[in-house]
Amino acid sequence: MPDDTEPCPSCGRPTPTGQRCVYCSTVTDLDLKSLQLDYMKSQESDVPDVPVPSSVAIVVQKTGQKFPLKNSKVKIGRDPSNQVVIPDDTFTSRHHAWITFEEGDFWLEDLGSTNGTLLNGHPVVKRQVLSAGDKVRVGHTELTFEVEKS
Repeated sequence: MPDDTEPCPSCGRPTPTGQRCVYCSTVTDLDLKSLQLDYMKSQESDVPDVPVPSSVAIVVQKTGQKFPLKNSKVKIGRDPSNQVVIPDDTFTSRHHAWITFEEGDFWLEDLGSTNGTLLNGHPVVKRQVLSAGDKVRVGHTELTFEVEKS
């Protein structure tokens, strides 16, 4: 019976003939995800900042810390470069989610985080409009989207 495997050209592991190496395709997919995040970061700087209503904020439920939303793109995550930093929650990704302000609405979008983002208890699989009082969960941290009436 002939051997139906050949060494992977990248790593040398035995791979079924004519198929991609499972190990290398996984690594490639992770690299692709990294490239997508880098692309999204570069796109952030290309978009002009739109004036945001001054009465909008994200509040960390546990601490009461309030983050006014001052830019048209606000990133949430553990990394200090985010506008909303959640430093002590290891279930929150470095760049977990963002809130954007477009055409008069605020939108929530997950940035491919490991543990996902919840909006009012439901997973965010595509970007969704935020309303006053909405509960956003990143990792184990619950945030409230606040709009103060002027």
